[in-house]
Amino acid sequence: MASPHVAGVAALTRQAHPTWSVEDIKAAIVNTGLPTGVQNYRTSRGGTGLAQATASTKSQVTANGNGDKFNVGVNFGLEELNGDFKRTRTIKLSNHGTTPVTFNVAVANPQGSPHTVGLNKTTVTVPKNSDAEVAIELSVPVATAGDASGFQEVAGLIQFTPVGADNGGVVLRVPYYLVPRAMANVSTSLGQLEGTDPSAVATVTNKNGAIAGNADFYAWGLESKKAPGKVSNDIRAVGVQSFPSSATQALIVFAINTHDGWSNASVNEFDILVDVDGDGVVDYIVVGADQGAVQTGTFNGIMGSFVFSTRSPGASLMFLADAATNGSTALLPVRATQLCRANEPCLRQSNPRIAYSALGFDATATVGPDEVPGIAKFNVWNNAISTGGFATVAPGASDTLNVIQINSAEWAVTPALGVMVVTTDNKSGPAEAQLIDVKVKN
Repeated sequence: MASPHVAGVAALTRQAHPTWSVEDIKAAIVNTGLPTGVQNYRTSRGGTGLAQATASTKSQVTANGNGDKFNVGVNFGLEELNGDFKRTRTIKLSNHGTTPVTFNVAVANPQGSPHTVGLNKTTVTVPKNSDAEVAIELSVPVATAGDASGFQEVAGLIQFTPVGADNGGVVLRVPYYLVPRAMANVSTSLGQLEGTDPSAVATVTNKNGAIAGNADFYAWGLESKKAPGKVSNDIRAVGVQSFPSSATQALIVFAINTHDGWSNASVNEFDILVDVDGDGVVDYIVVGADQGAVQTGTFNGIMGSFVFSTRSPGASLMFLADAATNGSTALLPVRATQLCRANEPCLRQSNPRIAYSALGFDATATVGPDEVPGIAKFNVWNNAISTGGFATVAPGASDTLNVIQINSAEWAVTPALGVMVVTTDNKSGPAEAQLIDVKVKN
């Protein structure tokens, strides 16, 4: 019922203020919302609260963030931080009446990561038929901003309480909002790989990172240049790692890195087309897609890691994808047994090799699909280049515990482009997946 209620409030507000512009009508409705009574109120979900018809018709003042038309909030956007955040924005108050209005200014309903809001004035008078501005300075310590492991937000309201009977006694509220994401700065260097079955130490550093970061090692299999017109479904690189546990069982993880970040990974679908018997025909498709959309027809914002067969109906789901909000790398884990259906090609230790390619789709279909060129090969039970290494590196520190080993015999059959080092706490985009070219010298 939200739409008809707001439409009715808009009609009443227009009737009370027939000369006001559309943006002022909108501002009046939002500015006079009331958060009190909204269950589990959050600014990101509830704005200023419930629409109040009486208040929006009585107010003679409207407020806009940054003085922009139709912008009724102070939007600090998404910020990937390598240091403490501090930014100043303004709120413009417009008095459409014939008498001046004075407000007391304060911060209300602060939520999310720890932060402070500074105001350049605690009282403001808006002259008749004129404007006034209040500056707000938002400060967020990088140490408490949060990392890529969960969604972080900084939010609240700037509240303008009229003095006495000014503005008909109507309180105005303007939301402020920031999505912070503290960054690591992890990078990896690799020594020379020469001779038969060579090995080299991987040196992982986190120079000038604001937080600790992980280095997760994959066999880099596919790469694609940035395509015009594509957004967060534009795949940059794909890698794979495996953890065998028996002759028939292994955990396989595909890492998909995109050129641009997403707000939620489930706005995309990522398909890994897998040939498990080497005949050049796709046998299974590993699909990273919205779990709710696939299983119930309703999006729930959680990406699942599904496996479909090209020969029989139905999908299996054993894991959710690891795909952080405001990130650009999705990890799709599957079991080897999901790539082995009765009377169909079967991945197992006696048939350990796969060939795979990749596609990226925009779930809203506003841009076309992205097809990554080429086909990569990988031996799940006997990697041509070692995978599965992992390091956690504190800011300013380094790690040399991971050794990259080449299996020369297998390299001749299933070579990789090199090493793909995934760090989801690095800056979103290419920095989340470092690509290290590997050419083995004899």
